[in-house]
Amino acid sequence: MTRCTFLLITLLAAPAVLAQYGLDELPDDLVSDFRALREEIESDPQALEDVIKAGRERAIFCNTCHGDDGNAERPTYPALAGQNAAYLLDQIEQFAAGTREKKVMNVLAATFSNEEKVTLALYYTNMERERPVLDADLAQQGAAEYQLRCAQCHGADGRGQQGYARIAGQQPGYIAKVLREYRSGESPRRLSPMYGVAAALDESVIDAIAHYAASLR
Repeated sequence: MTRCTFLLITLLAAPAVLAQYGLDELPDDLVSDFRALREEIESDPQALEDVIKAGRERAIFCNTCHGDDGNAERPTYPALAGQNAAYLLDQIEQFAAGTREKKVMNVLAATFSNEEKVTLALYYTNMERERPVLDADLAQQGAAEYQLRCAQCHGADGRGQQGYARIAGQQPGYIAKVLREYRSGESPRRLSPMYGVAAALDESVIDAIAHYAASLR
């Protein structure tokens, strides 16, 4: 089954799928636009390919940091390819509202229409995430710590529970950077349970967890 076919089946599933992917936590108007796009895909499967094409065109402003098709080349920037659509929508919305602070993203996201937010989220979620460069020894050391501290929200496989980020296959440098920001209290994400999780992590554990998560598929 291709990724496009899988996503199409997912979007055509029962309304409960919306809650499964955390979309029930997004603004009502954004969810309505998602539902409208789902209905469009239901009547015309070609619409998914059109969305991907439109997303690729709109994402041209994102490529410098996040790479072509969402596979970041810079080690401290996140890969967006294969990310959960609901999580992406939520983060775009937070950037637009200023509740997650990063000047470039705040300015850019504020210009997006709901249609563009949904299109970008579906585009990136449908891209294949490439394997990052990682340290196999560190990854092995991080397995137990990951399952203890991270699996409840991000899943044993790293693909994310309802509305949470997929960190499987993410850049280890980016994961480590984010964990250190939470630990120091300097994360631009104001409301997050990650502050409490990261506070107990030392340097070696952060690196081990980051490389283990990066090793997951």
